Amino acid sequence: MYYDRISRWVHLEIGEKEHLLAFTLSGLEQLEARAGESLVAVVTGNKIPKISLLIDGFQIALQGGGERMEREEAKALAEQAIDEMENGIADFALLFMALIGLSGFLGNEFSHKMCDKAGLVDKDGDPVSIPKNVKQAKRKVTK
Repeated sequence: MYYDRISRWVHLEIGEKEHLLAFTLSGLEQLEARAGESLVAVVTGNKIPKISLLIDGFQIALQGGGERMEREEAKALAEQAIDEMENGIADFALLFMALIGLSGFLGNEFSHKMCDKAGLVDKDGDPVSIPKNVKQAKRKVTK
């Protein structure tokens, strides 16, 4: 698993297949509606989100990476990912939080912090080292 800052996708291998994950603004809006509370509250609340929200977030992040699937299919894939992760659901929850951070929604410093916390390798280097006056490339959203 690694983060590509240029495309702003997390590359996650599940089984033998690589999946791209990302939250777009539209995806974050969907996720917040499903959470029933502010995403800032979810991220800064120092509690693990409900499993149903983790699954919803995974499905939405897959869509952000260009992969459309029904919730039940995303749930089965999430279960496989959790089984393959060293710390199971705890690592899956960290991935969820990292994806929110890496969306840029809460700023560059938070993105870096979440990337480190989730153990993601940023293949393009330290995101905090980007000068503040340089904008990141925009990701092409696939439908």
